[in-house]
Amino acid sequence: MPKIAVILFPGTNCELEALRAIKRSGMEPKLIRWNDTEVDYASFDGFFIPGGFSYEDRGRSGIIASKNALLDKVREEANKGKPVLGVCNGAQVVVEAGLIPGLDKKHVEMALAWNKRVDKDGNILGTGFYNDWIYIKNAVPKGRSAFNYYEQDQLLRIPVAHGEGRFTSIDPEMKELLLKNEQTVFRYCDENGEIKEDFPTNPNGALLNLAGVCNPEGNVMSLMPHPERTEVGDPIFESIREYIGKSFEIARPTDLVMNKPAFEVGEVGNYNKPDIEVFVDTVITDNEERTLESAIHNLGFGEAKLKKLLYYGIKTSGDIDKVETADALLKSGEIVNMAKESPLIKIGDKYYEFDPAEGLSEIDEKEVGGESYLTFNKEDTVGESRLQTIQNHFEIKGVQRIHAGKRWSLTCDADEASKIVETHIFHNPHSMDIYKA
Repeated sequence: MPKIAVILFPGTNCELEALRAIKRSGMEPKLIRWNDTEVDYASFDGFFIPGGFSYEDRGRSGIIASKNALLDKVREEANKGKPVLGVCNGAQVVVEAGLIPGLDKKHVEMALAWNKRVDKDGNILGTGFYNDWIYIKNAVPKGRSAFNYYEQDQLLRIPVAHGEGRFTSIDPEMKELLLKNEQTVFRYCDENGEIKEDFPTNPNGALLNLAGVCNPEGNVMSLMPHPERTEVGDPIFESIREYIGKSFEIARPTDLVMNKPAFEVGEVGNYNKPDIEVFVDTVITDNEERTLESAIHNLGFGEAKLKKLLYYGIKTSGDIDKVETADALLKSGEIVNMAKESPLIKIGDKYYEFDPAEGLSEIDEKEVGGESYLTFNKEDTVGESRLQTIQNHFEIKGVQRIHAGKRWSLTCDADEASKIVETHIFHNPHSMDIYKA
């Protein structure tokens, strides 16, 4: 009976459904914890990385788990042809680890960005977390991967439950290569098997209606929906068992592209600073900051210190009093929660502190510190939402844009800071922008 390792990280919460699905499909599952140093990975026939919220999605979903050394062990076994299935949060882990789509072995080539629900006219109906029952179809020939040993006319109605599930890439070649390579294994469709790009057929706005993408070899899969939560999803697990039983036999395209030249995502840019900048610190310990610093140390940068601040860059019309505008924005409560956060405001070359009763007061220049970087989602829904609320519910004039992101400051030399940034611990270049602060 094939043995499947179910890998747990802190925050994993779908392991029981995974165990049941694997057992139903005639395989033997075993739970493996992230900190178990006695595991013989070679003794397993396959690997399953379940859903949940590994490391509370600190940084972004899947990034901390993807930097765990056990992923190198899984990669070694995958290179032998063994199946690796990452579902939901597990799907995010394998993408961030560079296992998917796997055309450039040294770089991250895709992102699972924030959901975007779009109607047929291109209007955005909603963003963020979404859960429902959806249809997916086997969109490539039977047996192209370890996960689709069943006929293409068999649709699966299974649940989705995620906030960051939109497959995307800024590489202009990626879309056509995935299609040519038949890596677009599972795609969202309607009840008739028709692939429609609009919501609700496509629940998150994913490129090509992608629900699941395999590597070129076909034995690693990033799958956002949850086949383990229903017996309807069993054909995917039964496919894994059949694939193992056939000694890792996969029918690949004759013109398969196994690797491609690296796509240059661009260097860190310089940020065009707006009229008003607000740096927001937490009053209590910032767990995201502490977790990412620990991950940085585990990557070999043991002396680096990290400081994280929320960041708002505010563009205003040129003829307004910017100090009064900043004061009104902070008093609105839309930028800072004074019960648990502390803001530092910069307007021009002057720094200010804020008190809800007294308003803004100028202070001596205060260096935010370190080798610092700003990161922003390419689609800044947080900033846009803040701006809409300000414009619709508060009488604050002249605010034209609110750019919401994070500022990461590293206490280390510039060369080491650049190497840390190159690990993409702070940003996925396919869904985020990064600038030197």
